[in-house]
Amino acid sequence: MNKVLLVPLLVLLSIAAQAQQFLPGTYYTLSGEKVTGLIYIGRPDAVHLFFKSDESAHFKKIAIADIKAVVIPLRNDSLVTVSEDNKDDKKFLAKFWCATPVTTFYFKTHEWFTPGAPDVALGAPVSKSRGSVNSKSVPMYLDGNTTHEVTKANYVDVLSKAFADDSALVQKIQNKEFKFKELDEIFDEYKQESTHYKTQ
Repeated sequence: MNKVLLVPLLVLLSIAAQAQQFLPGTYYTLSGEKVTGLIYIGRPDAVHLFFKSDESAHFKKIAIADIKAVVIPLRNDSLVTVSEDNKDDKKFLAKFWCATPVTTFYFKTHEWFTPGAPDVALGAPVSKSRGSVNSKSVPMYLDGNTTHEVTKANYVDVLSKAFADDSALVQKIQNKEFKFKELDEIFDEYKQESTHYKTQ
C-alpha cells in the first residue's frame, strides 16, 4: 500500500477505535475540579487521554500532565498522575498498590507490540501473523513528590524502610529470604501481618 495513503488510514482507524472504547468516567483537574463524561485511554502508558461530555460530543485530547486523577468504574480503574525521577516530562497514570506509614507503592504499566513472525519458510510468499500486545506492571515507590522504580538493586533498602513497622518481615527481606521476583509474596505478607495495613 502507498505510504502516503497509509498514514491517514491509520489515523482514521485510531479515531474509530476511540469511538468504540469510550467509557463512563471522571477526571480531576490540577485544581481539583471534577469532570464527568466519557473517557478513552489508548494505552496504559499514554501521555494523553480522550474525553467527551456525552456520546454525541466531539472528543478532546487532554495531557496526562494536566490532570490529577482518573476514575473509570467499568474498568475498576482509579489512577493518579505522578512523576518519575523528579522529571515533569515523565508523568504517568499510576495504579495504587499498597500504602505504609512511610511511603506509597504504585504500578506503572509498560506496554509494547511484538510483530508477528512469517507464517512460511524464507523464500516463499510471505504473510505474517498479527503479532501481540504485551504489557508488564512496573513497581514504583513514592519518595517526596515523585516516584522511582523498585528494582533488583534497591528493593532490599526500599522495602526495609517502607515496612519498618513489621520488623519480622524486614528481617526476612534483609536476609534475602525473599528474592526480587517474589515482590508479590512480600507485599501479601505485609498486608496480612502489618497492624498499620489492617487498620486502614
